[in-house]
Amino acid sequence: MSNPIVKIAIMVFAGIAIVVLQVAVSRMLVKKMFFTPKAEKPVQEEKEHHQGIGDIYTLEDLVINPAQSGGRRHLLVSIGLEYHHEGEGEESGSHSGGGEGELTGVGAELQSLEPVLRDNLITLLAGQNINILSDIKYRERIRKSLLEAINFYLYEGQVDRLYFTKYVFQ
Repeated sequence: MSNPIVKIAIMVFAGIAIVVLQVAVSRMLVKKMFFTPKAEKPVQEEKEHHQGIGDIYTLEDLVINPAQSGGRRHLLVSIGLEYHHEGEGEESGSHSGGGEGELTGVGAELQSLEPVLRDNLITLLAGQNINILSDIKYRERIRKSLLEAINFYLYEGQVDRLYFTKYVFQ
């Protein structure tokens, strides 16, 4: 019973079983923490005082192949990012990624970070299961997660709201 090949085989299978168990548990925890629908909370007063609609920076046509879709399904998303200027007297309006208008503050930062933001958003959405992406009850959770991911990269200010201007799941 002291055959070294048997001992090695047992250790390899035990290692594989532990890794599979860790992956399953971590996936379950992430799903429960971030994508389990909860009862709707009453809407808090928006940012303590209503600033009105700010500028909108758009990220057009993000194409995502969701997890476990085998490349047979895809999500086409366009996102509008609303932000407000800190200073007074700055122009307001809508800006599209790669637009020709001169942006300042958060808008300029969004424009310079667009490749990073697009990659991050595609990665976050592609990691989600088809059932989560296609179910409307998870939409607000997805919006919140994406907004937090975008604001993580910003130093000049922050994005106040995220709008799905296109959400096509096929």
